[in-house]
Amino acid sequence: MDVTTTSCIKVKPNLFWQSINILITKPHVVNKRLWGCTVLNKYYVQDNDIAWENELKHFQLKVVNKKQFLDDILKKKQVKVVEECKNKNEILLVELLPKSYLESHAFQIIYKNKSITQAQFFDVTPVENEQNLCPTFSYSFSLQQDEVILKTFSDNVTKSHQWLQSTVLPQVLKWCHEISTEQVQICNESLALVPNEEYYNKYNELKLRYGKEMVKIWPECTDPTKFVYEDIAIATYLLLLWETNNKPQSFVDIGCGNGLLVYILSMEGHTGYGVDVRKRKIWDLYPNNIILKETTVTPSNMHIFSDVDWIIGNHSDELTPWIPVIAAQNSYKSSFFLLPCCAYNFDGTKYQRQNSSKSQYTEYLEYVKKLCDNCGFETEIDRLKIPSTKRICFIGRKRTYKEDNHEKFVAGIQYMISNQIGLSLSNETDIETKEFKTRDPIERVRNCTQLDKNITESIISCISNYLLDGCNLKTIWSKGNSVAIHELIKLLPSEKLKALKSECGGLQTLLRNNHHIFEVRNGCVHLRYPRTVDEVKNHARSKKNNNDLKMQIKPCWFYNNHPQGCPLDSSVCSFLHEKTT
Repeated sequence: MDVTTTSCIKVKPNLFWQSINILITKPHVVNKRLWGCTVLNKYYVQDNDIAWENELKHFQLKVVNKKQFLDDILKKKQVKVVEECKNKNEILLVELLPKSYLESHAFQIIYKNKSITQAQFFDVTPVENEQNLCPTFSYSFSLQQDEVILKTFSDNVTKSHQWLQSTVLPQVLKWCHEISTEQVQICNESLALVPNEEYYNKYNELKLRYGKEMVKIWPECTDPTKFVYEDIAIATYLLLLWETNNKPQSFVDIGCGNGLLVYILSMEGHTGYGVDVRKRKIWDLYPNNIILKETTVTPSNMHIFSDVDWIIGNHSDELTPWIPVIAAQNSYKSSFFLLPCCAYNFDGTKYQRQNSSKSQYTEYLEYVKKLCDNCGFETEIDRLKIPSTKRICFIGRKRTYKEDNHEKFVAGIQYMISNQIGLSLSNETDIETKEFKTRDPIERVRNCTQLDKNITESIISCISNYLLDGCNLKTIWSKGNSVAIHELIKLLPSEKLKALKSECGGLQTLLRNNHHIFEVRNGCVHLRYPRTVDEVKNHARSKKNNNDLKMQIKPCWFYNNHPQGCPLDSSVCSFLHEKTT
């Protein structure tokens, strides 16, 4: 049974093919079961009339020799392979990599017929794999009269049909629109500098080796599921990048934070250490061979890192622009890895966006790229696969000048910095800082819990009154209106907004800190219905966190502030019904 689905949106052929290419190379965007894929073979072939769906039934893919599979088919069918040409048909063998490492892989052959603007997808996974990653039937996307047509070829209508119609086809159309309107991005490809399948295997090996145990013992207040697996991903990337050197590398991680990246790289056979302005609790849990130093890095002491192969800047904040400078001045053979996050200038001040048509992050990436180039590196750019929105990294491994010109180039870098922020140059041409803002070794608490009590109470009163405005307060107890956070921000006086903006999370964090009063859901706020003693106990029991549970000690906010008082009786309310002064 053939099922055809037609889109009503007009699409040009070049946009169609660009969208299909995204679908082929980034299937995980539409398929949450996937981590990604790897293209095993890709050939340009002479146009022919082969009915691929019928022919592929006679071939059995062997996982042990998977790369030979497509070669054998083309040879058997006497398909002529030609040189790369934009207008020639393409045939690819793709391996789909599951998000769950222990799940079976799937394989697809994709035939891009340029003459009729059609892309056909065939599942060629061995039956014994029992794959559950992609449709087991054939399907195609084609362009007919400027409309994208989805065709499926199967005896039964299944969830896979629904997924193709409701998820994949709309996404293909969305890509067509985005491609036609998007600006040029600094980096579009992910993991372009390392082998995709090797990264997948190495990442999962390290995840099993270090991830679960590290999450279990994590002593920091940060989310271990984010930071542990992010650093494992970065370590995987560096380990594969360093394999091309054919020997262990020495490194320093500047602004190493929790030190996990240093720990993994060291345990995997490389020699290095990390430095940070503040020691973390987890440092004491690492083995004695893991070297982590608590020290403040400034332009005047950056020469101490001259004995390593690699300078690493992983979310190094104020030191981000200095990473390529340190690597450039170390030696002609020094390299760097830089993953920018927060935007800073050379003097440690916040970077200010110059072009309002670009995001702060995009413009800062362009600034860092130019800086790396000016330091004499052949700058490579890549996009990491990490649980973060700041995923673009820069790598400097080669120089744009000969080694004989190294000293002259270093002098030029020092003058560049001097011109940017007014640094002076000594007789030894070392950079000496006039004013460099370093991070305070004592981390300031910025979660709205340190706000002045009067400011907090004033904001709570302002918001609660606004939520209740216009509500019927004469009948049933009212939780007030549901209002978007951005609308509530407009209510606050400028001096209170200024105090909030200095706190991580701002108004939303303050509201969540007072979750016994407010409920925040999908960006909207309303008053919470007070919870009973039993409800609090049951919630704590479900979270296995009922130790030292204290109730009816703090005054009930609703009893004292809501126009209708607290809707609960004093015997069951989890807060104390007592008037406050």
